[in-house]
Amino acid sequence: MQNARATGSGRRSGIAALLAALLLPGQPHAENRVNAGTPPERQVYFGDLHVHTTYSNDSFGYNNDRTPDVAYRYAKGEPVATVGGATIQLRTPLDFLAVTDHAEYLGIFSAMTAPEHPLNPTELGRQASSSDVATRYAAFGTFIRALRSGEFPEGFYDPANTLSVWRQIVETADAHYEPGRFTAFAGYEWTSTVQGGNMHRNVIFEGSADLPLPFAASDSRNPEDLWTWLERQRMRGVDAIAIPHNSNVSDGRMFALTDSFGEPIDAAYAARRTWNEPLVEITQQKGTSETHPALSPTDEFADFELFTELLISGGTPGKVSGSYVREAWLNGVRLQAEAGFNPFQFGVIGSSDNHSGTSAVEEGNYTGSRGPASDGTPALRQPTELWGGLPRQSFSAAGLTAVWAEENTRESLFAAMRRRETYGTTGTHLRVRLFAGWELPMDLHERAEREALGYARGVPMGGVLEGPARGRSPTIVVWAARDPEGANLDRIQIIKGWTANGAVHERIHDVALSDPARRRSDGSVTPVGNTVDVPGARHTNTIGSAELAAAWTDPDFDPTQPAFYYVRVIEIPTPRWTTFDAAALGVPPLDLVPATLQERAFTSPVWYLPAGQAGTARQP
Repeated sequence: MQNARATGSGRRSGIAALLAALLLPGQPHAENRVNAGTPPERQVYFGDLHVHTTYSNDSFGYNNDRTPDVAYRYAKGEPVATVGGATIQLRTPLDFLAVTDHAEYLGIFSAMTAPEHPLNPTELGRQASSSDVATRYAAFGTFIRALRSGEFPEGFYDPANTLSVWRQIVETADAHYEPGRFTAFAGYEWTSTVQGGNMHRNVIFEGSADLPLPFAASDSRNPEDLWTWLERQRMRGVDAIAIPHNSNVSDGRMFALTDSFGEPIDAAYAARRTWNEPLVEITQQKGTSETHPALSPTDEFADFELFTELLISGGTPGKVSGSYVREAWLNGVRLQAEAGFNPFQFGVIGSSDNHSGTSAVEEGNYTGSRGPASDGTPALRQPTELWGGLPRQSFSAAGLTAVWAEENTRESLFAAMRRRETYGTTGTHLRVRLFAGWELPMDLHERAEREALGYARGVPMGGVLEGPARGRSPTIVVWAARDPEGANLDRIQIIKGWTANGAVHERIHDVALSDPARRRSDGSVTPVGNTVDVPGARHTNTIGSAELAAAWTDPDFDPTQPAFYYVRVIEIPTPRWTTFDAAALGVPPLDLVPATLQERAFTSPVWYLPAGQAGTARQP
C-alpha cells in the first residue's frame, strides 16, 4: 500500500454585532495544536446527547410517559419497565447522557393531564389525557397545526409550567450526576423549522448552576439569535454549545452559504458559528448525514441509512446540496482558500434522538424510537404504515457520541467537545484514535507510548495542522479496536477533502484492511464478505479483524491547499434491528429495508491550513 504502513488485529442586533466584532478569526484551541504539551492520559467515553422524554410534546403524543429520571436510569444500565410487565435494559451502559426535550411549550401536554389544569376539561385536554395511542397522537396533531398557524388555545403558553418543568429536568440531571462514574448533562432542543427545512439544535450546558430558561424557536427561528443568547450566557459565566442535527433533512439550509437573511456568510459569521457550534450530529435515528450518493458518486459506502424526506411533510424529499457534512467541510476549505475563513470547521458526534425516553442504540436490543405503547415491542414495530413517504422501518438504531477526555466529569467531557476530540458511531462502542503531524513516526501505532507521542508531535481528531515543515507531507496515524460485544472490523478509511483552482475534491483511501489480499491491482478493494444468518439474525466474527491500524502519508499533498482528513471505520456486516425483530417474531424480514448493515464510526477531521492562515475558533 503506497505511503502507508498498516497492521491488522433577527439581523444582528447591536449586541450581536459587537460580539461578532470580537469574534475575529483566531488560533485553534491550544490543546489541539502541535507541541502544546502532552495532556494527562485520556480515555474514551460513550454517551448520548439527544434523548426525549414525556416533556417533549411530540414524545408525549407518541404515548411516552417516561420521565428524565427513567432516561438516566436506563442509560446507567438499570432495567426499566415497558409494556406487558416486561423490562428493558441496555447491554452496555453509557458513560454520559443529556435529556434534550423540546423547549417549545415545554411539558404543556403532560401538565394538562392534571384535573386542575385549565386545559384539562377541553377537547385538547381530553385527547392528551387519553391512554389510547391514536387519540393522544391527535393532540400532537393539533399542536402541529397550531405551530403552523400561530393560533394556540388560550392557556397553552404557560411560563410557570415551563419554569417548573425546566427546573425538574435540571434537578434530575444533578441527581444522576456521579463524577467519575456517570455524567448527566443539562440540555434541551431548540426546534426551528424554516419552510419545512430542519434547523434543529441541541443545547448542552457545561454545568447546572444559574441556568436560564431555554431560548426556544418560538423566541426566534434564526440560529444567529440562538448564538447571541449563548454568548450572553457565556458573558455571565454559563457556558453551553449548540449541536445541529438532521442536516440531512434541512432542505439544504443547514450548511447554506448564506445566513438566515440571505446574505453571504463572512468571517464574523464563521467565527461565531465555530465557537457556538463546534460539533454536528452526523448520525442518528432519522438517518446518517455524512454524505449522499449524489454528492459522493465514487463512495461505495455513501448510501448508508439514508433518510431523505423532510420532517412532517407528507413525503416531500429535501434538497441534497447544503444538507450533508462532508460537502460542508469541502465548502469550508474552499472558503478558507478564497476568503480566509471557514464557517464549517466542526467536529462530529452521533446520538439517538429517541422519543421513547431511552437510548435505543443497540441493533440486537432495539427498544423502539417513540415509546412503549407506540413501538416498544417487535410486534408493534412490524406494521408497514408510512411515516410521510418512508416506511416506519426506515428509522435507524443510532447512534453514540464518543469523547476522548481525562475523566468522566462534566468539565472534562465538555472541554473535549469544545476542542472537537470526538467521534460519532452508529451505536457501536468501537474505539478509534487519530493523530496527524509532521514528525509522527510511521510505527507510532505499534509503540507503547503512542498516545503521548501523538499529542507531543501532532494533533488529535478535531485539531488543526499549520505548516508544513519544508518538503514534508503530514503523517496520519490511526488505530481502531472493535466493540468487545460487537462485530469485527472490515477496514479503516482516511477521507481527504481539499480545494484547488476554485474547485473542491474528495478522495477515499483504504489504509487498513482486515485482509490485505482483498486489495486489487488497481487499488480497489473486494467486499469483506458476509457471515449473517438472516433468518436467525446472527453473525460470526470469522471474517474481519478485532483491531486495525495504519500510518499513512498523503501522496498528493500540496502545501498551498487547505484540506481536511477524517477517518471512517467500518465493521463487517451484521443484522439490522428489523432483522432481529423478524427473527423474534418468526417471520421473514421485510424487504422494505436492508436485512444487514455495516456499522461504522466517523471521526472529527484534522484540518490542514497553509502557513500563515488561522483557524476561526476563538472564545469571545
